[in-house]
Amino acid sequence: MKKATKPAKNEILVNLLTSIFLLNPELAAVQLDSNLKIIKLKYFVENFKGIDLKLQKAEYLWKSYLEFKKTEKYILKIEHSFLDNYVMIEVSRDLNTFQIGELSFAVELGKGLGLHYLSDEYNEVLDFIEVDEQQVNILLENTKRSFSAKVFAFREEGRVVIAN
Repeated sequence: MKKATKPAKNEILVNLLTSIFLLNPELAAVQLDSNLKIIKLKYFVENFKGIDLKLQKAEYLWKSYLEFKKTEKYILKIEHSFLDNYVMIEVSRDLNTFQIGELSFAVELGKGLGLHYLSDEYNEVLDFIEVDEQQVNILLENTKRSFSAKVFAFREEGRVVIAN
């Protein structure tokens, strides 16, 4: 009988990133940097009107959320840049205090502020797949402790592309 082997670090990271994208169709890209201990979340939105004020409100509410959760010594920075017909929003969070639940919070917060997310047209195909958020939390905790690289993941035509 073979011994059960532990999954490789890369496998854990790939599973984490794939699960994050399955849980969050609004998310366009994720960047993990173990040296800086930062996770960057990237979203694309359609509307430009009042984007500065909306993102200021979002940052204030997100900080309130973190304080409500009793998160200490956190990093949160929300920036944006204008591209052709949309706005790219980049949220930087420290990897040590980041929690998976913040992804859903971010999307709902944006929707509440009137942001219209661009999402991958292939997401409807994946609606039947169920992802256990508790398992994703375990993957995140394992990744926080074990990975040592800079990784970038994004959606492309229904696939998750991961590069380092």
